[in-house]
Amino acid sequence: MAKLNICEASDAVTSMQALRNVLREDLDDIERRIHELAQSGLATSEVGVSEMNIYCIARAALYSGLAGINEVLGWVHLMADKDSDGNAPEIVRSFHTVPAASIH
Repeated sequence: MAKLNICEASDAVTSMQALRNVLREDLDDIERRIHELAQSGLATSEVGVSEMNIYCIARAALYSGLAGINEVLGWVHLMADKDSDGNAPEIVRSFHTVPAASIH
């Protein structure tokens, strides 16, 4: 496998960070909706349970997407050209994993 030059690594990190931000916003929205539904009178109704199931599926998909982004960023870190001391470029070192709470 070919190493990624600094430009390719920077593009990959920037793209993944933008995608991660969008998924994180969507996850925050779903978490808010789950909390609101759980606090409402609809929580135990058939409609409420059905809606909660949809939210839980969406939440799991968003967590999966965020995990995939973390895997891509790890691959970029592995494949990015290193300097003579073996250090990755700053843009590659700047990314961090998304803290994820348990979905259960």
